[in-house]
Amino acid sequence: MRKTILCAAAAVAVMTLFVGPLAAQTATAKAPADPAKVRADIDKAIEVMRKDARVGKADILGKTMALDSTQASVFWPIYKQYEAELQTVNNDRLAVIQDLAEHFDSLDDAKAKVLLDRQVAFEEKKLALAKKYKDEMLKVLPAKTVARFLQVDSRLNKLAELAVASEIPLVY
Repeated sequence: MRKTILCAAAAVAVMTLFVGPLAAQTATAKAPADPAKVRADIDKAIEVMRKDARVGKADILGKTMALDSTQASVFWPIYKQYEAELQTVNNDRLAVIQDLAEHFDSLDDAKAKVLLDRQVAFEEKKLALAKKYKDEMLKVLPAKTVARFLQVDSRLNKLAELAVASEIPLVY
């Protein structure tokens, strides 16, 4: 159970579905006996998956945004800042999932409440970040272009969230 949840934690770092084969390898690989080694391997997989996901997401955005050269010159630097901050925010979600995995078998109401509070805080940070960068982009891009970005970004994030959620067992 713990390994399944930790594999889901790796998936939370993913912003697109391009890393499915790597996640499957991680989920089916035989775990070493050393917990520190397991954690190091998972952390390494997370970083590889995050890098692949960022490249895939940027590729999708490049194809769907239909930016002219002037728009592209202002969009991509803002987008890179957004992605850097989003990665930091996503670290909070990853930490919640890792904490759940570590305490899944011994989870009590007090720990569950702490995890719930952390999850809600994560969601609030993610929404605040979207609002911040919507406002930043609206300063230099047409509203329809910003709307298209937020639509594509939201869809990709929801796909990743669904993939993660489907791997985390319900709390009982």
